[in-house]
Amino acid sequence: MRSTGSWKNRTAVISGGSNGLGRSLALTLAEQGANLVILGRDPERLKAVEKQALELGASGVSTLSMDLCDVSETEVARGQNQGESLRDILAVVGCDLLINAVGKSDRGLLGQLSQSDLLEQFELNVLSTHKMTKLCWSALCAKQGVVVNIASLAGIVSGPAMGGYSMAKHALVGLHRQWRLESESTGVHFLLVCPGPIAREDSSHRYEQLTQSRGLDPATQSPGGGVALSRLDPNDLSRQILKAAQERRLELVVPGKVRILAMLAAVWPSLADKIIRKKMKRS
Repeated sequence: MRSTGSWKNRTAVISGGSNGLGRSLALTLAEQGANLVILGRDPERLKAVEKQALELGASGVSTLSMDLCDVSETEVARGQNQGESLRDILAVVGCDLLINAVGKSDRGLLGQLSQSDLLEQFELNVLSTHKMTKLCWSALCAKQGVVVNIASLAGIVSGPAMGGYSMAKHALVGLHRQWRLESESTGVHFLLVCPGPIAREDSSHRYEQLTQSRGLDPATQSPGGGVALSRLDPNDLSRQILKAAQERRLELVVPGKVRILAMLAAVWPSLADKIIRKKMKRS
């Protein structure tokens, strides 16, 4: 099923757009005829996604290769020894949609994690989003655009052996909701996305070595830390996200039933913990 043209000829900036869900979102936007600005760390992956996006029908594609955790806001805006910077691009095309898709999961109990481990999670999952939103803010305000922040179910419900990741994603949810509250008068809309485990080729063994080195239950290396949840198709999820952004919805939780668990955790935390542990045993 091809996507509709709801973002046709509109500019979407995607951080983390050369891999994972960010890449799927970029290609889905390309099918809709959007103009893309894609940021990623790997130049070769950026070239590949640029080529594919143009083939799928993107009205234009600009790419910027950088690690958002290693560069300052000034360096991102001005560019790192590149002919064109984010500032240059936004000055010409503006920004109708910003998707913050930079992020990385982890496996480990909080008592096992170093300050360095926690800082890495916070920089990847929280500070990169704050940085990109600030950089695109003027362009977003000018077009009363949409900001999509990709969090996780781990940002609303804690998961087994995912302490650092869950901590960071909870912080991202807080950042998102605070910015949404502060921006009401600007016309900029904020959509929070909390998806469950997303299907990928290396899902079953991606965290195998880390799980073994930290002496964790082997089940925790699975997506979602081993909680029994179906893996989401990234293309279907991308279409859901872009539809929700077009409709200016506030939050998208997939699967939706987890929202009930998150509410339960606020009013009856012991029962919520019991349900999560039970789901873990059934994985």
